[in-house]
Amino acid sequence: MNKTKWIPFLRLIVGALIIELTVCNFSAWQSFIYRDRTVFENVRVEGGTANPESLNQYTVPDGVMTLYIDDVNMTVHNLFFALDFSENTPVSYTVSLTDEGNYYPYNLPEQMLVPGIPKSFYTNIYPSGKVKSVSVQLTVPPESTVTVSGIGANARIPFVISPVRFLLILGVFLFIYYLLHTDKWQAAVCDGTIRQRMITTAVILCLVGLAWSLAHVNPICIASPWPHHKQYQELAEVMAEGHFYLNAEPSEGLLNAENPYDTIYLQANGIDYLADYAYYEGKYYVYFGVVPELLLYLPVYLISGHHLPNYAAVFLFYCGFILAVFGLYREIIKRWFARTPYFLYLILCILTVCCGNYLFVIARPDLYDTPIMAANMFTVAGLRLWIKGKNTESVKGRRVTLFLGSLCMALVAGCRPQMLVFSFLAIPLFLEEFIPRQHSVGSGRGDATAQSPINRQTLSDAVSFCLPYLFVAAGIMYYNAARFGSPFDFGATYSLTSNDMTKRSFNLHQAILGLWHYIFRPPVIESDFPFLQGIQIGSASYMGKLNAEYTYGGLLACNAFLWVLLSVLRSQKILREKGIYALTILSASFTAILCIVDVTGAGILQRYMVDMIWGIWFAAVLLMLAWIERAADKGTLKTAALFLIVICLLQAAYGFGVVFGNGDLSVNVRTSNPTLYYYLKELVSF
Repeated sequence: MNKTKWIPFLRLIVGALIIELTVCNFSAWQSFIYRDRTVFENVRVEGGTANPESLNQYTVPDGVMTLYIDDVNMTVHNLFFALDFSENTPVSYTVSLTDEGNYYPYNLPEQMLVPGIPKSFYTNIYPSGKVKSVSVQLTVPPESTVTVSGIGANARIPFVISPVRFLLILGVFLFIYYLLHTDKWQAAVCDGTIRQRMITTAVILCLVGLAWSLAHVNPICIASPWPHHKQYQELAEVMAEGHFYLNAEPSEGLLNAENPYDTIYLQANGIDYLADYAYYEGKYYVYFGVVPELLLYLPVYLISGHHLPNYAAVFLFYCGFILAVFGLYREIIKRWFARTPYFLYLILCILTVCCGNYLFVIARPDLYDTPIMAANMFTVAGLRLWIKGKNTESVKGRRVTLFLGSLCMALVAGCRPQMLVFSFLAIPLFLEEFIPRQHSVGSGRGDATAQSPINRQTLSDAVSFCLPYLFVAAGIMYYNAARFGSPFDFGATYSLTSNDMTKRSFNLHQAILGLWHYIFRPPVIESDFPFLQGIQIGSASYMGKLNAEYTYGGLLACNAFLWVLLSVLRSQKILREKGIYALTILSASFTAILCIVDVTGAGILQRYMVDMIWGIWFAAVLLMLAWIERAADKGTLKTAALFLIVICLLQAAYGFGVVFGNGDLSVNVRTSNPTLYYYLKELVSF
């Protein structure tokens, strides 16, 4: 029995190993049949000065050296570069060929030689017939040294057995196998046993470790060399001094400018200004939400005298988001979906925190992402506490959790004010509890109706719910008034950014563009690593100034998990029975509202999607739980499992593409962490 039990797992291991040895090493197997292996003896060098003391060593003063090989006249399937570089950095190179089909040389795509990755020194080529000549142009740091030991053709490409790749393939196989065998996970419902808590804790720790690794995937965000990314640190210093304006003095040109918010005018006239700071009546301010400052930056500065880096703040808020997601889904299952399998609970939690839009934030943790991630953490934590309050039988415990839930939701106003819209989810959650129902008195036609009385407990709950909003609102309104003269002015419109924020206004054409790019725009997929292409946004039909950077496609188009929203009509009956249909619809609608708010107030940027994704994602989670419950009742759980497999694989692919994509030319893994980037590229180059 025990031996039979392990046979499927052994088969999966063997299958993963076969793929690693064959498919993943296709070029190595293919190179076995190549003939005419040769090392070219006559290599002509231009752009490098030969070192008389060392054979085949050249100094490259201008950083460009070209190697020429004439009279090749043979069939060439691959090239091997036996080169050494004095600088231990990736080196780009471009191969040019002439062959039987091309009299004049033509360039092949630029490639990279990466020290420490032997396979990068081999490249397959596909000429038209026999090759006549080859040239290789290398771009190296100026004054560096290159040693040319040789260039070979039709070399035997070495096998690369990657434990990381093998484990990933095996992990995918095990996941698919386990999910397809619904009998293995359907019976274990999410009931919070000690064993489940231990597994949940282990999964959370793994996710925290992954988050820490992703926070370091772009080292430039750790160094944070941009002056305007020090705003929270500067605010900590001036708050310690007892005021809110920054100590930086505006230039005379800025003080005298007719419109100081027209930064194109400022640049054209050589007027100095601090980019992305808020400027108001002769003072610089920080317009980013103050809550992260009060929770992290200011306490760290007051206690240690040192500043908290932005990446650490984003990481901490992301970890809080992870904990909040696991807690929220546990409360949802406890209240409405008690038959939910524990395995599905884990999948939903992991899918949420590893959603590509959230991975985008943790993989480039900078100033802009700090308040966005904090707002998401507080939103999810607030919902979790609200629902926990509904699940709490103790009157005192209920009031405490309601108070803490409202406190979290209110603090969102001090992070990303627009995300405060999620506080309105309290309406479908608590409408029947805080607003008494109408009920008939007597019977028959014309009977009057009367309201059930509001008791003391209802009033106490309402007070517990509302007080945090009043406290937080008072503090934020004071902070706003002290800076900008109005309790309702958060200061974002005074930002010295790429466009005049004080003149932005709503128009329908811009709103439609926002809905398209934020929600429906399909991704651009390419055949080359990392496969997902950033979309530089523009519009030939919008007759106005559109503030836009790039995206990796719209929320609904790119996140396969959100496709479960297509089942809303089929699932509405079960959602209505549980009393959460309105909650689902309202939550999803907030995504569209935030989309229009963000495109009107700021523009179209990838990170702004993290403002709005929670609404539609939360709705999809409720629909997925309802769908799985309905599938279990109808005996179609196998079909649901297949859909989940597709969802998980597509979400993983999208998350990978977002993390390693090159949409942003200034912050991407290719330029800031090339060793990791090209290591991963070689893993998927077969």
